Amino acid sequence: MPAAGRVLCKCMPIFRGFNVTDSDQIWIGQNGEKYGPYSAANIRQWLKEGKLAADALAWRDGMAGWVPLTSLFPAEAGDAPTPPPLTASQAPPPITGGRPATWIESFSAQRDESRANAENARATMPMPPSLHWGLVWLFAVLTLGIFGLIWPFIQANWVRKINDRSHATLLLGLAIGAFVIGYGLYFAGLASMTSGGGGTAGLGGLLALAGWVLYLVAYFSMAGSMRDKLASRELPLEIGGVTLFFFTMYYLQAQLSWLARWKRTGQTTPRPSKGVFWAIFCLVPFVFAILAAIAIPAYQEYIIRAQVSEGLVLADGAKTAVAEYYANRQSMPSDNTSAGLAQSTSIAGKYVSSVDVSDGKITIAFDTLPANVMIRNDVLVLYPSPDSQGGIHWRCGGPETTVPQRYLPIACRGQ
Repeated sequence: MPAAGRVLCKCMPIFRGFNVTDSDQIWIGQNGEKYGPYSAANIRQWLKEGKLAADALAWRDGMAGWVPLTSLFPAEAGDAPTPPPLTASQAPPPITGGRPATWIESFSAQRDESRANAENARATMPMPPSLHWGLVWLFAVLTLGIFGLIWPFIQANWVRKINDRSHATLLLGLAIGAFVIGYGLYFAGLASMTSGGGGTAGLGGLLALAGWVLYLVAYFSMAGSMRDKLASRELPLEIGGVTLFFFTMYYLQAQLSWLARWKRTGQTTPRPSKGVFWAIFCLVPFVFAILAAIAIPAYQEYIIRAQVSEGLVLADGAKTAVAEYYANRQSMPSDNTSAGLAQSTSIAGKYVSSVDVSDGKITIAFDTLPANVMIRNDVLVLYPSPDSQGGIHWRCGGPETTVPQRYLPIACRGQ
């Protein structure tokens, strides 16, 4: 055959009278589903790369029915050598949703999904109480503290809406009860000190002190609930533990006002300032330092849970990689490399030393020095559980987890 004829045959395969050119739009039938249309040039490339099944079918406009893809695009001698296969980190995303995703399409889809998630989070989050913290303080002063007793319950009620397991309302009720009874007994004991009322005053002082401890624990509980629940809405909070300890209601209200603005406008900047509270603190008597020693255990638990939360955030990428691997192969990746992830020790943070994938199971290790001694050298394990739709649900905790139960997120406890 003349050279010109060979070139024509290579560029335009003929099947039952149909000339297939690079610009033709072809539909693909595979696994009982149809995909497309795609250009003939793309299909030839995918055939060379082995991305299409051997029993795939093809159809184009003008054909009477589906035909074997290999008949429409027969293998040809003299093709250019096939390049070596791409590595997992180089390969483009797999065919999803009925069409092959390019790098740009994949990025756009992820960006659009992120925006949709953010909008959905704004739409579903209940509106927080948005009164400025300065007005809360002013109203508390003008009402001789009565407003300051009521407003914490308004805050706790909103936290209850995003976390139905929150016990902050109960803790606040117990704290107010201890305040009222404790201060009543204390002043009654002082009034009758000459007739043996010293014991009553001492009991009242202890009850009042217990009330302050319960009050602080309630606020750390609310902050923890907000951090855990809003992180799932891709809205991480930066609540300083020390600032919360000293300014409780007012500092938490600054966070709630920021959330209310985000709910209304979608803006996340500027974030609530800590500096203004510390400027005010310089004017407050140093007696508040006594309370720090009382609430240290609650503060330490809050810090440790925040460190454990870092591990869950770092594991998000591994969870996505395992889910994608399972969706494509219906099996679990054996290690980080097969899942397309970096080495386990490369996935680390301030408190997390490694995130390791083993047969789909994700192990988060906390053995770096900054991690609190209560979780240092411990691990948190996430277990994949495929569902009937081909997706994966995750369980955390379990017998292999050594992080103490009280430091685990609520959803992990008891699993």
